[in-house]
Amino acid sequence: MRAEQPRRVVVVGGGITGLAAAHALQERTLGGLSIDVTLLEASPRLGGKILTEQVDGFTVEGGPDSFLTSKPAAVDLCTRLGLGDRFLTSNQDARIVYVLHRGRLHPLPEGLALVVPLRLLPVLRSRLFSPWEKLRMGLDLLRPPAPAREDESLGSLM
Repeated sequence: MRAEQPRRVVVVGGGITGLAAAHALQERTLGGLSIDVTLLEASPRLGGKILTEQVDGFTVEGGPDSFLTSKPAAVDLCTRLGLGDRFLTSNQDARIVYVLHRGRLHPLPEGLALVVPLRLLPVLRSRLFSPWEKLRMGLDLLRPPAPAREDESLGSLM
């Protein structure tokens, strides 16, 4: 009787999705067969958009920063991978989010929840948006929603 070869799987992309897929495959077997996983990544580092850098004494997040509260499974995965002690938390009392726009840092207006303004006055006072952009945002309250076409990314929506 011939021993069966392990199943071979190639995961393309070393961002969070590719890394999670490779990890999940390595934790599983198919019908008693082991799975040989090869991960391919074009860039010199793994992690994709997830990046934390120290710049001039500031911690700068270059990717998602809210998965911990909205996705408990992400916390579990990070803990299983031995990364639980590397979580960074923000100081809620001193937390200010800045956006680089037209070469300057602008504080994100208070009262934004997932880029939806919940408070009007901070948005109106913000220098992040031009008067025309503020007017355009206000008109969205009067316009009927566009008909659904196909899935749209958050980036193209914004």
